[in-house]
Amino acid sequence: MVRGRDATIAMNALSRRFPMFQFSRMTRQGVLFLVLFAAVCFPHALRAQSVDPFTVRNIQVDISAENVNIARDRALADGQRQAYDQLIQRLTSQADWPKAPKLSPREIEDIVLDVGIDQEKRSSVRYLATLSVRFKAEAVRRLLRGAGIAYAEWRGRPVVVLPLYQADNGPVLSESPNPWRDAWRGGAAQGLVPLIVPSPEQLDGVVNAQQAAAGSPDVLALVAQRFNTQDVLLAQAQPQRQDGGKVHLSVVLAGTGAIAQGLSGTRTYDSQPGESPDALLRRAVEDIARTANESWKGGNLLQFDHQAALAVIVPIAGFEDWLSLRERLTRSTPVRSYEVAA
Repeated sequence: MVRGRDATIAMNALSRRFPMFQFSRMTRQGVLFLVLFAAVCFPHALRAQSVDPFTVRNIQVDISAENVNIARDRALADGQRQAYDQLIQRLTSQADWPKAPKLSPREIEDIVLDVGIDQEKRSSVRYLATLSVRFKAEAVRRLLRGAGIAYAEWRGRPVVVLPLYQADNGPVLSESPNPWRDAWRGGAAQGLVPLIVPSPEQLDGVVNAQQAAAGSPDVLALVAQRFNTQDVLLAQAQPQRQDGGKVHLSVVLAGTGAIAQGLSGTRTYDSQPGESPDALLRRAVEDIARTANESWKGGNLLQFDHQAALAVIVPIAGFEDWLSLRERLTRSTPVRSYEVAA
């Protein structure tokens, strides 16, 4: 059990997570209180809404074998292995990657909830597919806790991204074509931090390309209010063709909220030999998403080798209050377990 400063940190974190409850180390007769065993973490990791980070998309497999059925089975196993490796890298710090459990194909299957086949091609001896692999969240948590590996989970609202593309005839946001928007919506931005691009219909009447290009704080605040989020990221992309068919891409990031402000600045990318303009845009999105994920993860890893036991005094007016409390405790990652003591 952690006492002193660590226990105080945990209590302050839980107080922000459950502001209607009092937290105390003392018990009182006649009042319901709970004993919480909580992982010590940074308070900023506690958010009102959980977003599932346990699905890995855009897994590419290409396997040849004696026949297509064998190729398909091997491809699915290979895809689940790739997804497992990506999930570990998504949730944990790079320093802990070598400590991740080395699982057999059967053990990986045991923690996989389902596999989606988004696209597939086959011949008599070859199988190609794009897969989405969804893992069992609690099974993954148990696996990481058992290995003593700290991990992070996003507990907040999605980050709304406004992908503004500087075309030859001016800025483009909801209009088509917008290859920058396509790159964001094509799955390149998957990760721990949910980066969501609204559809043109959702943005209609809220913000247009000219307003987004102006970057008015009032407009960004309106977008945040419309989508019930604290973070709005304005991502302006301007490609420039250079000699030899190369493309230089400049991306200016700005916005509101901690995530968007942490990403603010200008990034530049140059196309590589054989890289198409669309592939360059996808690479830029992947880089931005990776930065957001690593920044969030670095300050929000749950340290399960430290625990604090807290007595929580909770006024309960009726059964509905208890159900609400139980549901919120259950979905709170730092709370390992709880007991009704009186």
